[in-house]
Amino acid sequence: MTFFKRFKAPILLAALLLLTASGLMTGWTARLTAPLTQRNLAFLDASIKDTFHLMIPVGAAKAAADIVEGSTLNVEAGAVFAKAGMTIEAGDSLQPLLDYIEVAWNLLLASMIYLVTAKCVVSGAGATAGPLLAFALGVFLLNSLVARFAANQQALRQVLHRLGAIFLLCTLLFLLIIPLTVAGSAYLARHTTAPMRESVSASFQKIGKVFSLERFHATDDLKEKAVVLKDKLSELGLYAKDAISDVAFAVCTLAAVKLLNGVVFPLASFGFLIWLVRGCLWPVLGLSERPLAGEDLRHLSDFLRHPHHPQTPPS
Repeated sequence: MTFFKRFKAPILLAALLLLTASGLMTGWTARLTAPLTQRNLAFLDASIKDTFHLMIPVGAAKAAADIVEGSTLNVEAGAVFAKAGMTIEAGDSLQPLLDYIEVAWNLLLASMIYLVTAKCVVSGAGATAGPLLAFALGVFLLNSLVARFAANQQALRQVLHRLGAIFLLCTLLFLLIIPLTVAGSAYLARHTTAPMRESVSASFQKIGKVFSLERFHATDDLKEKAVVLKDKLSELGLYAKDAISDVAFAVCTLAAVKLLNGVVFPLASFGFLIWLVRGCLWPVLGLSERPLAGEDLRHLSDFLRHPHHPQTPPS
C-alpha cells in the first residue's frame, strides 16, 4: 500500500501514456471533438466552394483582360497579323478596370491557398495532437520518477516539468485552440460578412459576363475574330466609363470580406483563446514568469556550487 501511495503519480502517468500510445486516448478525443471538427470542415468546404465560384467569372475576366491588354492586331486581306500598322489596342480608360480585376484575382488566389491550408490543418489536428500528448506524458513520467529517485536534481526536474508543460500546451493547441479558432471565425463570419458575399458574387458574375469572349473563341475565322475583338474593345471602353466605380466597390468589398474572414476573425479568436489558456493554465502548469527573489537566488547559487547536494526548492 505504501508503494502504491509513493508511486501513484508515475503509475497513473504510465497508464495514460500506454493509452495514448495504443491509440485509445486519441480515439476517445477524436469522438469527443468530432462534431466540432465536422462543423469546421463544413464551413471551410463552403468557403472554398464560394471562392471557387467567384474565381470562375474573375478568371474569365482576367483571361479576357490579358487578351485585350496585349492585343495589337492588324487586319489585312482577311487575316490577322501581329505587326505594325493599323492597330487595335486597349485604351487607357480600360487600364484601371484591368488593374481592379488583377487585384480581385490575386485576392481570390490567396484566399483559396489559405482555406485549403486551414482545411489540411483542421483535418490533421487530431492526429498531430496524439504524438504531442504522448511526448508530454512521457516527460511528466520521467520527471515524476526523477522526483522519487533523485530528488536533489531540482534543475533537471524544472527543465522536465517545463518541457512537458510546453508540449501539453501544444497538444491543446491542436486539439482545442485551432478547432475553436475556426469555429469562432465561422460564427463571426456568419453574422457579419455573409450578406456581403452575395452582393460581391453578383457583381463579379456581371463582370464575367461583360468580359466574356465566347464569340471570339467560337469562331475559327481570323477576320471574324478581329471584328469580334474590336467590338469587345468598344463595349469594354463604354463599360469602363460607366461601371468603374461599381467594379472598384466590388473589389474593395471583396478585399474587406477576405481580410475579415482570413485575418481579423481568426487572429481575434486565436488571441482570445491564447489569453484564456495563458490566464488559466499558465500558473497551474508552473509556467508563470516572475523575477527571482533573494531566497531564490541563494538556492540557485548553492545548487550551482554543489549540484549533487540536496537543496530546498525555491518557494
